[in-house]
Amino acid sequence: MAAEVPASAEISPVASDCFGDSDASAELLHRMLTAHAASQRQGTANTKSRGEVAASTAKLYRQKGTGRARAGSARSPIRRGGGVAFGPKPRRTRLHVNKRERRQAVRALLAAKAADESIRVAASWGDSPKTRDRAAWLRAAGLAGRVLLVDVDPPEELRRSARNIPNVDVERADTLNFYDIAVADHIVTSQPALDALQRRVGA
Repeated sequence: MAAEVPASAEISPVASDCFGDSDASAELLHRMLTAHAASQRQGTANTKSRGEVAASTAKLYRQKGTGRARAGSARSPIRRGGGVAFGPKPRRTRLHVNKRERRQAVRALLAAKAADESIRVAASWGDSPKTRDRAAWLRAAGLAGRVLLVDVDPPEELRRSARNIPNVDVERADTLNFYDIAVADHIVTSQPALDALQRRVGA
């Protein structure tokens, strides 16, 4: 018999003002999303220029008398097997957003989610590690779309029960980032995790 899973009645919305006001500008929120996208890029794409291609330095054929256009190098970008003109090179694509702005953006996003009743507090996660029990718990709570489950130290049963459910992620409160919050349709936290998030953003 499966372990008991908490009823949906034990999940309640947080106060709409628990994170203060959504006071961040649209420009700051856009910069945060752009910075996140830039940080996901590996920046390892690499092509060889004409100076890096291994080929003979001999002139391909004589300058005159052949009826063909003059050609001196097999490494030319216009020749098959030659170098690449203006191709990508390894580079760093990180964009910097300072600590104060990051905190302000996360607080504003959490405040907007709280105002929409998209952030809820769970009294308990339950003890069942079974995926079907967690899926039933989500359905009973009316949680559809992208769901983010947040705890200070997520128990192993919670991770195991949620890891095979599409669009359901489990995160720690201290590593939760702006993008995870932005794309989530619903955020469910434990009370300690909610307190940790409020301390983290200075709410």
